[in-house]
Amino acid sequence: MSLVLALKVRKGKPPLRGNDHFWAVIMSRHRCGKTFSVRDIREASAVNDGAVRDFVGRLEKAGLIERVATAPLVMDVAYRPLVIQSAAPRVRRDGSVIESQPATRCMWNLMRGPVGRGGFTYRDLVAWGQTDETPISANTAKSYIQMLRAAGYLIQIDPGKPGTPAIWRLDPAMNTGPKAPMILRARLVFDPNRQEVFGPAEAEEALT
Repeated sequence: MSLVLALKVRKGKPPLRGNDHFWAVIMSRHRCGKTFSVRDIREASAVNDGAVRDFVGRLEKAGLIERVATAPLVMDVAYRPLVIQSAAPRVRRDGSVIESQPATRCMWNLMRGPVGRGGFTYRDLVAWGQTDETPISANTAKSYIQMLRAAGYLIQIDPGKPGTPAIWRLDPAMNTGPKAPMILRARLVFDPNRQEVFGPAEAEEALT
């Protein structure tokens, strides 16, 4: 049995979690002339220590940050960034940097670009959005379109028919910027007896 829940989300307030947020905290502290620690990022986020430690560990292995002061607790070790950029680095667990863009960014770029402004189908996202480093499957493209449609980002130009996919266009009012909208998967505790969600809702990116 599946259960679909409609949750109220405060519009305009980004989730204080994920590598993009962690990196934004690092850059914000750097601009103020401050170092950062796992504790600093955790206290500015809505996550547990593990997610922050994992991200900081990857950055250190990749040589993108360096330790400037030790501390009795790992959480309080001070670091400073060695690269200054707005986009969060994408780093594997072994410290190797992922140079390719995520699939969502590739598809979002096409939607916002001259090709997408004339209308696009899921097939266009696959054919023109993917790169050698970032393949995009038909299912991934369909899923992203449907999630953006449900969120009010897309306008349907043609509903399509059997064998011919629907044509979509990005609503100009929802062309919010270069960063692709993220599709998040939430984990939460729902009590059907009281029809309420208890405790914090944790979210992770479902499409990358």
